[in-house]
Amino acid sequence: MDLREIIFWTAIGIVVYTYAIYPCILWCWCLLAPKQKKRSETAIENLPRITLLVAAYNEADCLAAKIQNTLQIDYPESLLEIWIVTDGSNDNSPLIVREFPRVQLFHQPERKGKIQAIQRVIGSVQTELVVFSDANALLNRGCLRAIAVAFTDPLVGAVAGEKRVVDAQDAATGESMYWMYESLVKKWEGRVYSVTGSAGEIFAIKKSLFREVPSNTLSDDLAISWQIIAQGYRMEYAAGAYSLELELVNIRQSFTRRIRVAAGSVQAVLRIFSGNGYTWKPVFWWEVFSHRILRTLVVPYLLLLIGCLNVWLLHAGVVYGVLLAIQVYGYLATCLYWLQSFSRKQLVWISLPAFFILVHFAMIRGALSLWLGKQTVLWETYPRKMGKGV
Repeated sequence: MDLREIIFWTAIGIVVYTYAIYPCILWCWCLLAPKQKKRSETAIENLPRITLLVAAYNEADCLAAKIQNTLQIDYPESLLEIWIVTDGSNDNSPLIVREFPRVQLFHQPERKGKIQAIQRVIGSVQTELVVFSDANALLNRGCLRAIAVAFTDPLVGAVAGEKRVVDAQDAATGESMYWMYESLVKKWEGRVYSVTGSAGEIFAIKKSLFREVPSNTLSDDLAISWQIIAQGYRMEYAAGAYSLELELVNIRQSFTRRIRVAAGSVQAVLRIFSGNGYTWKPVFWWEVFSHRILRTLVVPYLLLLIGCLNVWLLHAGVVYGVLLAIQVYGYLATCLYWLQSFSRKQLVWISLPAFFILVHFAMIRGALSLWLGKQTVLWETYPRKMGKGV
């Protein structure tokens, strides 16, 4: 075996570890660990007071549906405050919020980005818990009770909910299957020690543990939760709290959104090595390395290296031909997905490998835009229909 083959198989080993071996280790750890006693809602003598905070920029198309969905959540009205921040919105978002007396509006004409909108108002929160959500995500009726249960553990400082994505026909897609996989990994991480990150559509923190993060932060959920974990607390996973949103129909808009999300992940991971390192426990460092660092800074570039080396090693045996054929299929599926040249029956077989490849390509693009200083904290809103209800 020459150097090319050693590098090739090492690279494949790292990719397989990241997406298969690491989750398997988590799963085995959960099987061997003592079973956790299930906590029920009846175990809470006094439900905590909660502020549900939504930062929304030009979300007039879905804001009314979001508010109506929030008002239907099963939680005592006296214990729930609903705050919506519409900083910089120049559509009818502020007017829509004012139509609902129970909802408190925060608005200023100047637009500074999501994290600054959050940090502008969070100092005024008087409740024990803060639940963050996005305007285009519907929440299930029992989400806040599930979150409250998770916080009964005194070592829990943050709670991650589940993100569910479907297309307009409720069909399985690459993005929806990706988030199902992510939910399993987060569930196992939470049982081993702590979830490594949350979806911005639904996550919660103890208000007393909030610490300000830099104003140019792109991924607010990662930055806020990692600061809390650095204080010695855990992030719990609450499967009973989930959001539902529809997949973006426009593939190019979806990819642009993925680039911004990826840039936020890259920025968060790079800050780990900025000199002001987080004081995390070793087990959490391992989780972050396996789930975040490898996926963000290593695997995207290894996929390119694997493809190049695979062509170079094609003469070395049948196995290299098989592996190259698999990669060619993946990239062909990505082209078809990008051109939307597929039928409904072909969707999963095309969108799953395509989404996998596009996620990693977005990581490279996101890192490049971050390095060139082109990635802004200002979020562009894309039209996305609301889910059917949860």
